[in-house]
Amino acid sequence: MLTFKSFLSEASKIKAEDFEASIVMGWYDMLGRDYNPSDVGISDVQVTLLRDDPDVLAAGKRIAEYVLNNTSAGKNDKAEVFGRATTSLTPFWKEYGAGNKTPKTDILIGKVRLSLKIGNAQLMSGGRAESLATFNAALENSKNLEKSPQIKKVVDIIESFVERGTAPSKVGTLIKSGEDKIINDGEEAHKLAMEELGKLFEESEEFKIHFAREAMSGFTKFGEDSLAAAEYMLVSTADGRNVQIHSVYDDNYCKSIAEKMRLQARFKSSSRKLKGKKTGEYNFWSVISLIVNAMDEAPINESYDRLDEIAILRKAAKFIKNKLSSAMKKVKRIFNSGTKKIIEFMGASPSVKINNNIDFRK
Repeated sequence: MLTFKSFLSEASKIKAEDFEASIVMGWYDMLGRDYNPSDVGISDVQVTLLRDDPDVLAAGKRIAEYVLNNTSAGKNDKAEVFGRATTSLTPFWKEYGAGNKTPKTDILIGKVRLSLKIGNAQLMSGGRAESLATFNAALENSKNLEKSPQIKKVVDIIESFVERGTAPSKVGTLIKSGEDKIINDGEEAHKLAMEELGKLFEESEEFKIHFAREAMSGFTKFGEDSLAAAEYMLVSTADGRNVQIHSVYDDNYCKSIAEKMRLQARFKSSSRKLKGKKTGEYNFWSVISLIVNAMDEAPINESYDRLDEIAILRKAAKFIKNKLSSAMKKVKRIFNSGTKKIIEFMGASPSVKINNNIDFRK
């Protein structure tokens, strides 16, 4: 079986966005439908690259088939790579000066908004403004934390982050030398941020869950109903044989991610150019990152019991709206009978494959 490590070795040219493209291509290939690559967010270069890599293309097709069988996406729905789509931010997000508009949705199929995670995955990597916005979004959704002294302590530390700086050499070199005061102060702030934010996570599990949910979904950043806000986490092994789909609305799932995500506060940098030529200098800024290990070749468990009830109930609500008013009493009785009855009522088959034991570990 193709493991994640061997996959990376054999397909080193494949980037995350190429894997997303392989799933979209797999969707159309699986259904035997024609498509224009440029209309679904795929470049001609990606088409050539993936057609020359049958392993990656086969993996994308397997994942696409799983999405078809385990979500509300239909055979006639459009599938597209959504990561470069034009988006807009909410007033709440803009209030903190955050301006990163990269969607959380990687793949859009019909109205199903998917964030793809394979191997080591980054839930967020936000600078000073982005981190403050994420922090306050989690705070807005948490109870009884406004007066916690830990809140002000963390906010003060994040506000001390380096928003933008220029270094005469690589940042790593300056960190080791300890000769640059701005770098030194920034590194101290990073250490304090990890320590104090970690204490806040311990103080409030609710806050930690909301922090993870916002990092995964972008609900507050883009708006809960925005196509840019991911509603589902699509998690897979590199070969596409073990696939999971989890609703970001699921508190238990968000809790499991929150407990296993690895918090990092660090510098990011980029080579500084002048008229297209490298100057030898580097721009740098502070970021807070959340890292998880998407899946470690975990086996698929075949069961109906933990089928995503949230997705079922949301689909059921839309289904019910289309029913005649004379049938509403019967529908309500069925709705109150539980998820299994809802599935039976809609004529869906309860025979699905789902893995409830995602291994997001350090």
